[in-house]
Amino acid sequence: MVEATALLAATILLGFGARRIVTAPKAGVDPAHGQLCGFALCMGASLVVLAPANLTALAPLVTQTAAVLVGDALKTASLSFLLLFALSLSAEPGTPVRHRVRRHRVVAWAVQLASAAILLTAHPAWNNGTAVLHASAGRLLMAGDDALFTGYALYCLAVLGHVLVRHLRSAGRGLLRVGLLLALAAVAVGILWTLWSLDDMVGVLAQGTQDGGEDTLSNALGTICVSLAVAAATVTLWSTTLAAPLRWLRAYRSHRDLEPLWSALHAQLPEIALPLADQSGRLPLWQAEFALYRRIIEIRDAQLALRPYAAPAAPAVGAPNDAEREAEALAAALENHRHGRRRTPAPGATSGLSPVPGTVEAEAAWLGQVTRAFLRARPDIPASPPAASPGRSRRAR
Repeated sequence: MVEATALLAATILLGFGARRIVTAPKAGVDPAHGQLCGFALCMGASLVVLAPANLTALAPLVTQTAAVLVGDALKTASLSFLLLFALSLSAEPGTPVRHRVRRHRVVAWAVQLASAAILLTAHPAWNNGTAVLHASAGRLLMAGDDALFTGYALYCLAVLGHVLVRHLRSAGRGLLRVGLLLALAAVAVGILWTLWSLDDMVGVLAQGTQDGGEDTLSNALGTICVSLAVAAATVTLWSTTLAAPLRWLRAYRSHRDLEPLWSALHAQLPEIALPLADQSGRLPLWQAEFALYRRIIEIRDAQLALRPYAAPAAPAVGAPNDAEREAEALAAALENHRHGRRRTPAPGATSGLSPVPGTVEAEAAWLGQVTRAFLRARPDIPASPPAASPGRSRRAR
């Protein structure tokens, strides 16, 4: 379980980093792009190295201290890349940030060197990937190394979180805001992931032992964190993939919402039904947008056919909005059509039809309001069609 979660998180990160490198522009690579790749590749590699099974497999080749040192160095380097990425996001156009980047690079190298020196000075003994420290000085040094990493990680995450919150305040609704929210969620989980390393400090001080690799909970938090981070960085890719099914579902729901009005019109005007290429009676989900468009056309065709039977439009008592007025006009026109009563409109009288909105979505939303008002005006019509499978259409043949 420990290895599975570690390798899952590593696969996500390494795959993301490799893809970003492959798709990077040939000229003029954005520094933020490289820093993001550096974070993903270093963190992914550290998770691979520090997996307990891999530490055991590396034991015949290198000392455990060297393997843990490499894994910790990769993890610290990933945090340094993350901090540099945050600095690139915080830079205002035309504002140089070289001195800030230089200062943080110095700090990053200092943390790396101090961590390596502390680990080597502690002289841990190893037992199946677990560091054993008998001397009090060694325990204090190892606990100090844990505290150094925890403090540096929290600092990097705090800087990134501050930058993301500042961008979120000015972001409107859309993919940018979704990506920022996912990134903030990744930072929050990353903070929990980092704080979990405090148990290593407690263990080494109290018992003199510390696992060289990551435990199950740490890897689980790491998997969640990197999944959120990769989702934030690739929001434009997967949101495009999900956009079409979401559109189909909205169109299918709108198609079903218009069913009562369409059925009432089709019962008296069957000629409004356009011929179908597929006579199976099923409405595949991916054809819902086209089916909705057809349904809107057929309803509008029925309204045009009912014009000779419609009374002149006038403000009606009890019809406070345009949707209710249009629904009452349709109900009256259907009744007149049923009894063959044609109406001669007065000069200058309007038809009672509302102006057509500019998009299919707006038209469907408007006709949905008319349908609901029509059902209130004609309670004898069922509010919804009989239950059917998600592809069923009740179009008459």
